[in-house]
Amino acid sequence: MGEDYLSTLNLLDKLLNINKEDSLVLCYYGEILYNMTQYRKSISYFTKAYTIDPENIHNLNRRAITYCVIKEYDKVLSDLDKIIQLDPLNSSAYYLKSLTYYTKNDSNNAKISFKKYAELLNSDNILAKIQLLHLEYLLNKNSSKDLNDILTKIDQIHYSSINEKVFLRFIKCKIYIELKEYSKARLILDCTPYYDGFESMSYFIQDHPDFWSYLYKVCEINKNDFTKFGIVDEFSKYMYRKREVYFVSNLTNLNSELCQFQESDISSLSGLVLSSKNEKLHLVLPILNFIYTYDYFICKMNVKKILSKDCFIKFTLNGNYRDYMLKHEDVSKLEGLGWIEYQTSIRDLHYDGQFSIEIEINSIEMQIEYIRLSYSSQPIITHFTNISSMGYLFPVYHKFFSNVPETFKDKYFSRKEMENLLDLKDILN
Repeated sequence: MGEDYLSTLNLLDKLLNINKEDSLVLCYYGEILYNMTQYRKSISYFTKAYTIDPENIHNLNRRAITYCVIKEYDKVLSDLDKIIQLDPLNSSAYYLKSLTYYTKNDSNNAKISFKKYAELLNSDNILAKIQLLHLEYLLNKNSSKDLNDILTKIDQIHYSSINEKVFLRFIKCKIYIELKEYSKARLILDCTPYYDGFESMSYFIQDHPDFWSYLYKVCEINKNDFTKFGIVDEFSKYMYRKREVYFVSNLTNLNSELCQFQESDISSLSGLVLSSKNEKLHLVLPILNFIYTYDYFICKMNVKKILSKDCFIKFTLNGNYRDYMLKHEDVSKLEGLGWIEYQTSIRDLHYDGQFSIEIEINSIEMQIEYIRLSYSSQPIITHFTNISSMGYLFPVYHKFFSNVPETFKDKYFSRKEMENLLDLKDILN
């Protein structure tokens, strides 16, 4: 979703100037900062909202999740206990509590909270059932019998949306890997397109070297020559060959001058990114022989700071034939969002087209991790949570929790407006 976070924050600031103790606006402010991966700053706003309205369960829930991301687990449990005191039937609090205890290696308390969550579960809520199955998988990873029972339960669920289908396949894939039924896990991977949980699955694969070795062998990765692409490590070869993702750090193996732009980033899939720093960055990618003809060019990048109003990011396709330039007004909408995928239309590009990316000197402090192509449209801006910091949270956990406090609906806005990051201009005017 391509939210204009900075504009929304500016508008929320105007509301806070009217009433700086409006707990609902403070809570929503924290939501936006969380989405921008400014976790500690978001906690400060959730805490301000809590001080004003200590019975706002939604606010406590969001602060607990944020504490979970920054690994302050005792504070997570403290907030969840507050929620349960206010609402003893709050099932999501018990889910997060079980997950937190599991993360702390406290299996007894994890199972106690799991049982309570199962008791409170609404049988008609498919997404809640999926959460339950994911948690059940975590608590029974060492029991092949229990894992097979979970597979049976998954097959009995009648999903009604693509998202639900993908979530269930994600859990099945992880279970097959635990059971060492690698051919079944691979089949799921091969049939699953790029989606919200993709990065989490990629991290998971890397953490299971036996499965990784199997994939590398059975996909016959080494039968391909990657020299002209600068790809040398096995993971990058797999991602290019099977997922059609090209890490721009591979370019340092083709042009040693680019090594000065390379830096480590633990939140990235490959662990390496290229950073514009204070130099002009001009990346000329090799001709990427992807299998299909695609309509969209997607770049994963992190615009940290704009240094000049003369800044630009230029995507050039097929030499000088055509280019797409993001100028200051466009780049300013990306600043501070953290890692995002930015999509550009390339409907007339053939499968063997060549790309280049150019960033003007001393204009933008930003990082680039990879590029990929797509034949289906997605939002122009897709935000990425830092998967490496998520621990055992379900990779698309945000879909299981409302992003909007119920009390917002009557106070200012309709739910539809809020879910789409409403335009507050109408309210302020």
